[in-house]
Amino acid sequence: MTLTNHLLTGAALGKFLPLPVAIPLAFASHFVLDALPHFGFPNIDARMKHLTMFKAVICADFLLSALLSIWLIRAHHAKWLLTGLVAYSPDVLWIYRFAVEEKFGKVHPTRGNRFIQFHRDIQKYERVWGGSIELLYGSMFLALLH
Repeated sequence: MTLTNHLLTGAALGKFLPLPVAIPLAFASHFVLDALPHFGFPNIDARMKHLTMFKAVICADFLLSALLSIWLIRAHHAKWLLTGLVAYSPDVLWIYRFAVEEKFGKVHPTRGNRFIQFHRDIQKYERVWGGSIELLYGSMFLALLH
């Protein structure tokens, strides 16, 4: 799932739940979302074949997330932003894997530790067509926050 949708989900949890309860649920929501069909490529070879699209989606996602974060701060919803960042936090490990281990697709990834392996295994529904599901999901959660 994209950064934007993890951020939106966590923010929604922060909106409707008290902070002590929202934090662990936001973290858990990350894995629930990653187990659903979402944008991505089923393997590294497919990602490399469509590298331009992959990079464009990553850049657009980062820009949308930055705009969403600015909106949450300006609207005095720091709690929502905090829970949104917690919901995204497991993906910080992917930054390391892409930049260091995979070297942006030049090296196939290793198995990694149990947490990383679990995180990778639940993403079995990553497909390009999952982008349409993500757009619908993100639109609904943006409306929920507004």
